[in-house]
Amino acid sequence: MNVIIPKKRRDGLSSFTKLVGYISIRDDKPHTDDVLEDVPKNAPSQAGQAVFDRLVDYIDRSNQSGEDATVLEELSDGRQRVVVGGVPCETNCFSWETAAAEMNLVAAQNRHCKDPVYHFILSWQEHESPTDAQIFESAQYCLEAIGMKGHQYVTAIHYDTDNVHCHVAVNRVNPETLKAKNLWMDASKLQKACRILERKHGFAEDNGSWVWSDRDTLIPAPFRFPGAPQGAAKTQTFSDKESLFHYAERTVRDGLDEIIGRNEASWDEIHLKLHEKGLGLREQGKGLVVFDVLNPTAVPVKASTIHPSLTKGRLEQHIGQFKPAPQFESDDILEGRYGVLETYRPKLHLRDQDAREERRIARAEARAQLKARYKSYRDAWVRPDLDVAGREHAIALRCRAMKLHVRRTVRDPLLRKLMFRVAEFEQLKAKAELRLELRKERAELKAKGQHRPLSYRAWVELEAVLGDAAAVSQLRGWAYREKRAQRSVDRHNDAVIIAAPADDVGAFDAEGHASRVRRDGTIEYLRYGQVAVVDRGEVLEIKSGFDDTDDLANYSLAVAIMAHKSGEKAEILGEDIAVRQVIEAGLRHAEYTGIPALQLTDPGQQTMSSDIARQLDPHEPAGLARSAEDWEVDEQITPVQQPRL
Repeated sequence: MNVIIPKKRRDGLSSFTKLVGYISIRDDKPHTDDVLEDVPKNAPSQAGQAVFDRLVDYIDRSNQSGEDATVLEELSDGRQRVVVGGVPCETNCFSWETAAAEMNLVAAQNRHCKDPVYHFILSWQEHESPTDAQIFESAQYCLEAIGMKGHQYVTAIHYDTDNVHCHVAVNRVNPETLKAKNLWMDASKLQKACRILERKHGFAEDNGSWVWSDRDTLIPAPFRFPGAPQGAAKTQTFSDKESLFHYAERTVRDGLDEIIGRNEASWDEIHLKLHEKGLGLREQGKGLVVFDVLNPTAVPVKASTIHPSLTKGRLEQHIGQFKPAPQFESDDILEGRYGVLETYRPKLHLRDQDAREERRIARAEARAQLKARYKSYRDAWVRPDLDVAGREHAIALRCRAMKLHVRRTVRDPLLRKLMFRVAEFEQLKAKAELRLELRKERAELKAKGQHRPLSYRAWVELEAVLGDAAAVSQLRGWAYREKRAQRSVDRHNDAVIIAAPADDVGAFDAEGHASRVRRDGTIEYLRYGQVAVVDRGEVLEIKSGFDDTDDLANYSLAVAIMAHKSGEKAEILGEDIAVRQVIEAGLRHAEYTGIPALQLTDPGQQTMSSDIARQLDPHEPAGLARSAEDWEVDEQITPVQQPRL
């Protein structure tokens, strides 16, 4: 097990209400196979008041989502264990519902503590399945290890990721002494507690700043290279692009370690080792940074993160004052000229290292343009004006006109007073009707997603429905990033066409077929309400139809879609008859349009395609393929062994 301490907000506005709501109220995430609609789905508001309102809904059981706080156990020391919407929680407050309010009340009594919120995470390895009791006991032990026994806390267990983990939200202000706990060396204390808990509960020992020695005592961990900076780690995790730090770590760290370890290093030799990989070393501030030679204005990486000894303070003691890199203009190796063997390519995606570089860069640029279009949409968005003040003013003017008319035409004072009251009543009635109209108009704007700017994901989903290829590609990228399980190919399909990795094309109108886009970027083409062809990017699945006519139409649609892909790979899997029909549909498509739709890459299927081309009847109408019955009676073509699904 390991501990994670998230960074605190720099503005000091941490909130117990938001933190408790986040760790315990887990709003259901939408499924990636949900069909997209014209109306965007708005995520629940994360504003402090909205989170507080959802907590209040749990308190009075007015929540309509079906999730209640169910008390599981009341412990003798005052702790309470509950389940909130499927999330097991534990707290030592009076109740889970009032925990945030209690923490705020106690924290408010210490005027000197500006940020009383403390939050850490205990995470177990993927193969471990600790019980709820073990997790709650571990959290309690960690609180004691950092000297916060008796402080108000809420612990919530999350099972919705690959690693079982728990969040612990605790109030730094002691409820009895009202003093704030000093958390000096908290990370080291929590790491030591993790090693002890691993021994106690039989968990596998994880990496950390403390390890068990041969004498069965806890000692500081031996030297190891530092981990990736937080920004670099997020770059690879969320954008699927290799950061400059990870590129330098992968390509030059071992070489620098060998050079520095010989104690015979020189500045020129260090510069040359970096230059081989398209990197440079320069002074910045009081230290050294590693930068991309091809893009020197980009954000560099602190040199000591690549290798701890790559600092001016350490190296200048042994190899003299820092020297800038040579010009690298001479071909003489003795003068330090090495060719650049590799360069940093920040636009390339990690998952597509073997795909064509041009297509990867084009996709990266398309997604960048997609973000720029969304920014333009956000900048140009204007809140719909319902003209509330103008409409209220019109009602007031109408009432004033009615009174003026009464004043001019009615002479009886009592009758005039009565007519004035009628005019005022009509004004109140009009205002009430206006409030109802405004409520209805606001509800319509909210249903259409026009009451506030769309989130990036909702906007991309609408663009994908309209057929934007970059939006569809972005949806697929999100699906891969979220580590959704790869859908296995349906073994009952008539045929499956394997394309190149990340071979993305947008949805397009097909005669006889309707289309719909799912949240993970999958495009489904339907014929008479039944799924006919499924485009997942690198896999094109062809479903069975109602009859042979539908099957042939599906094959023709599939080869038309393949005509828009890169053509780097096209291999058909399935029964021999279905494979022949798909190949013939591709040949008919090429004959009709002049565009080779199926550029088969399998040698056996290329031979089969040549044999089928010689058997085609030139007088047969273009675009039609032979049915399965025709192929069964045709014995002139030798079957070719197909790969198994």
